[in-house]
Amino acid sequence: MNILTRLKGGEGEMKRAISAILSLFLIVMFVSVLVGCGADIKAENEKLKTENTNLKSDNDKLRLEVQRLKEELQKTAEKDTTISALTAENDAFKKQVEDLKAQLAKKKR
Repeated sequence: MNILTRLKGGEGEMKRAISAILSLFLIVMFVSVLVGCGADIKAENEKLKTENTNLKSDNDKLRLEVQRLKEELQKTAEKDTTISALTAENDAFKKQVEDLKAQLAKKKR
């Protein structure tokens, strides 16, 4: 029976050794995958940083363009107001001229 106990004990040790080897193998594979992906992740990160910088620059340019367009719109609105005022003044002058022409026509008769 001593021999059977030894064989059974050896079988348990063998299972533990295989389990340890498999665990070690899985850990090594996992670490190697992570290390391999690290370079890709860094490259992608740098690419995204560059793209982010470009987008921020474009955003700043667009903000300046919006500000410029708002100022032009305000100037256009001021010009429209001036044109409206001058048109009204012109119409008033035309009416005065017509009235004066009518008065002159009455005086000449």
